[in-house]
Amino acid sequence: MPLLTTKKDGKVLIVELRRADKGNALSRQLQLELTTAWQELEDSDDLLVGIVHGGGTMFSVGHDVEELARGQGDASSPIPEDGMFPLNLRKPVIAAVEGPCYGLGFELALSCDLRVAGRGAMFGFPDAHLFVPYRVASVLLPRMTFAGTSLELLLTGKVLDAEHMQRARLVNQVAPRGQALPVALEAAKAMTRQFKSAEAFKKRKVWQFSGIPVPAAMSIAREVASSHEANR
Repeated sequence: MPLLTTKKDGKVLIVELRRADKGNALSRQLQLELTTAWQELEDSDDLLVGIVHGGGTMFSVGHDVEELARGQGDASSPIPEDGMFPLNLRKPVIAAVEGPCYGLGFELALSCDLRVAGRGAMFGFPDAHLFVPYRVASVLLPRMTFAGTSLELLLTGKVLDAEHMQRARLVNQVAPRGQALPVALEAAKAMTRQFKSAEAFKKRKVWQFSGIPVPAAMSIAREVASSHEANR
């Protein structure tokens, strides 16, 4: 049985993690299925925005620790599949978060472009016994929030609620409990009305500019604008 389902709503692809009995733990197979779902979003001319959410009452508890403990093949490695993170897609993805959003699940949400959290959602890396040699969050958090908050989340195991995460600029909108998905879908549909193609989002340029000094970024932005005008 597939560990996730996809559903199209207009130009929006809704991806649902379907391991509620396991806390939507991100097993190797589920990571691969996420990779396939994002490829579907990227390749389809009929889709412009993606949403990922967890089935049941939670987003994801993170790594599948039972799978890691069994130590069989690739599944024994805590290093995730790069393709499970939608960061490098041309098209934006929204994480609709309810309940626990921990560990690798938190990193999946961070790698999305926007995050809508229902009240009661909790974020962090609470499993101090799980040795993970590679954290996507160690790259993303310092670029997205304050250095102090980044270190607090990465080093202490502290768990923060949706309101705290919004103040830290890591959650874009706090929705009523149980309403993260409808609110995210409303935002996604508004984006599809505003932008008519994947290229119009210029998402990759935003991330490219965020990692280089301001003068160089401004120079590149002007070059992009000039190229756009020349091709009109």
